Amino acid sequence: MQPVTTVLVLDPIPELAPYQLEQETAAAAGATFVLGDGTLRDAEVILNTGAMALPAAALRELRRCRLIIRYGTGYDTVDVAEATRRGIMVANAPSYGVAEVADHACALILALVRRIPWLDGEVRAGRWSEAHAETPRVRRLSALTLGVVGLGRIGRAVARRMAAFELRILGADPQFSDETIRALGIEPLPLDDLLRAADIITLHVPLTPTTQGLIGRRELALLRPTAMIVNTSRGGVIDEEALTEALAAGRIFGAALDVLVSEPPDPAHPLLRIDPRRVILTPHFGSASADARAALHREVAAALEMFLSGQAPASLVNPNVVPGIQVR
Repeated sequence: MQPVTTVLVLDPIPELAPYQLEQETAAAAGATFVLGDGTLRDAEVILNTGAMALPAAALRELRRCRLIIRYGTGYDTVDVAEATRRGIMVANAPSYGVAEVADHACALILALVRRIPWLDGEVRAGRWSEAHAETPRVRRLSALTLGVVGLGRIGRAVARRMAAFELRILGADPQFSDETIRALGIEPLPLDDLLRAADIITLHVPLTPTTQGLIGRRELALLRPTAMIVNTSRGGVIDEEALTEALAAGRIFGAALDVLVSEPPDPAHPLLRIDPRRVILTPHFGSASADARAALHREVAAALEMFLSGQAPASLVNPNVVPGIQVR
């Protein structure tokens, strides 16, 4: 492997500054470390925070790139198929924020079932006693069924946490056999059957062409009128217009979303006008914590170090890539 001369943070964001571990890793290998300055075409390694996308058209402009590392678990900002075609390895930080996102998903489930944000607002507005009128519509958690869609690291972590509340837990993930899912203490079901059976659905899938709009009008029509849906994965996994229509029409009870198709939402977004008993929105905060951020830098630096030492990163998301292909 030829020595790397440039490691570029394509789209640096203040929240991740000063990128010290990454700088030290590059320096140890004799490479120049650059914080986004327009040298995209010349960089052998690109670190992508996700603030800027790398679609096929952008990848076609690259002449020397051999590796792209995404800050985070998701890699939907990179056209992985085109990168693979061009012989560019793509890696991510698969452990980033697993505990935090799982905690956040569980918190949203509890907040939605127990009406926590709405109750807080009622108390602050002086309606302490009036809030108790909601009691007949609130269910005991252990009387409900939770459906986990996507049983990767985060989905499994959510199931483990929620098991303490003694719910029935269903799981759908075509990547795993029924036997594997049962071994996790989860009842396997096809997605449609899970949607029909669950009181609460929590989504933990990456955004890919296959999962884009995974929960659309047809799928929402399978839910019970009392059902609730929680999304801490990517906004595009849900057809947002269809979800808004289902909520407004009362065809499902509620939704708790940490992610939206467009972030931040337009102030006129219809979800912002739905009763806070039924809709909870948080600002793509699921993975946020000081601990997770420090671990993110370590994970990206580790992938970079492996590559600079002549190895494929352990977190490669396109393991079938043939590195170094030159495509015009």
